[in-house]
Amino acid sequence: MPTVTAYGADYAARELMPWELAEYTRAGGYDLRFLIRHIGYPGNPRCVSHRPGALAKHRAEGRLVLLYHQIGEDDFAGGHDAGRAHALAALTDAREEGYPEHLPFVFVCGSALSSSFTLPTALDYLQGAAEIVGLSRTWCSAGADIVHAAQDRGAAAGFVLNGDESNMREGIAFYRWSNGRIYPGRIEAGLLKAYVDLAEFEGEGPEVPEVARLADHLAARFALRRDEVLDELYRVRTNGVSA
Repeated sequence: MPTVTAYGADYAARELMPWELAEYTRAGGYDLRFLIRHIGYPGNPRCVSHRPGALAKHRAEGRLVLLYHQIGEDDFAGGHDAGRAHALAALTDAREEGYPEHLPFVFVCGSALSSSFTLPTALDYLQGAAEIVGLSRTWCSAGADIVHAAQDRGAAAGFVLNGDESNMREGIAFYRWSNGRIYPGRIEAGLLKAYVDLAEFEGEGPEVPEVARLADHLAARFALRRDEVLDELYRVRTNGVSA
């Protein structure tokens, strides 16, 4: 089992303020160093954008905040077209809130084994999302059946595992604890475990200078968009193909 590097939370009842999270920790709770929050629909109280400025306040207090899209348990049932639509909603709302352009979006794909929808449908959903936000910013949250398959196929750049923690494996960044709930600010929340260094999300993202220069060169030479080149370079790296 990989080593837990930090604890975080996700929640939907309302927006928690930084002082409420700090008070929860001071009272003996987990040290919540990151959050994964809903985005896409500012009229919905579960979204961080429902309370303008909340995202900036969490970040100002030193907490990493990642954003995920979820309307229901079977968001991915619409496949490719739903992925594009949901990614566009998430991206548009996130930009209004000043979400950094290098940070990922997590798309919830449920579990193929517990759904009437198939694994190819979930993979099509992720592909549609990647066409809007880019593969490097497309993450998947699901049970092991979908997460492992998407990981093996390079269908997403990062993963949040739900369900049995024994299914954790290298390359999965976060796990959503399934053995209970926590109650910061007296609302129900899910506990998240990180298995990566949160510092990886700081700055302008994981792009290294050599990769950036190569992307610029290829984009100029072949009249391509730089983000398209970066996505393809990332896809090659993820699939383990060497030059």
